[in-house]
Amino acid sequence: MPRSIIDPSYDPIYDQIRGILGEHFDNYCFVVMGENGDIFYDYNHLPAGRMLLYEAQKEILAQNIEIEWIEEEPDEPEDPGKND
Repeated sequence: MPRSIIDPSYDPIYDQIRGILGEHFDNYCFVVMGENGDIFYDYNHLPAGRMLLYEAQKEILAQNIEIEWIEEEPDEPEDPGKND
């Protein structure tokens, strides 16, 4: 299944998600994003995964949903030569 790997340490979490979704749904797709913007996605059946993503896109576009990204400013490193 195609996907970008955020961090292999999350694999047990993805396995839990697959297990829970698989218990309740014949087909599923899920997408997550890490702090750095890395994407992970998975599905249990390629045609169903594509259809689910396509339908989600249509729904978002039909509702004219705007996503506002709020970016936190990075912490400024302390200047070791600065005297207070």
